[in-house]
Amino acid sequence: MILPNKVEPIKPNYHEDDAIALLEMHYDEWSKDEDWWDGGTTWDLNIFTTDDINYKVVIYGLTEIDESYCETDTSNEVDVFELKL
Repeated sequence: MILPNKVEPIKPNYHEDDAIALLEMHYDEWSKDEDWWDGGTTWDLNIFTTDDINYKVVIYGLTEIDESYCETDTSNEVDVFELKL
């Protein structure tokens, strides 16, 4: 196994309004999926169902693995909120 050269957390440039806008824009997608992911350039959003009408939204920070690759850092929760439809 080849280990990456560096692993650096990326400071999330996140605002709740950005997540709400993303959810509004992609409502038709995530409302039909039990576990949907998307995000910005410095954060990822995961929305999933907790029952038929409740959804949990978790915003995660990213980690830079190398200059050309970033991944979600699920140990870095930036924000959490719930939606009821």
